Amino acid sequence: MRSIKLIVLLLCLELSGCASFNKTKPTEPSQTEQPKLLKPTVKKIFIPPEIRSGGREWVEGHNMYRIEQETTWSR
Repeated sequence: MRSIKLIVLLLCLELSGCASFNKTKPTEPSQTEQPKLLKPTVKKIFIPPEIRSGGREWVEGHNMYRIEQETTWSR
């Protein structure tokens, strides 16, 4: 019984000793942080249905997307 307690005690001491030596200093966030891409600004424009060429062509109404500001990096 006494040997089991001794083994458990030694095992706990070994694990706690290993945990304290493996700690590293935290690095500055500015060095490890990568810049992020910002979303582009997109404008959605609805184009209404249209009859062309004197009534011989029909263009269905649809959405047109225009990029107002492209993707940029954050600082």
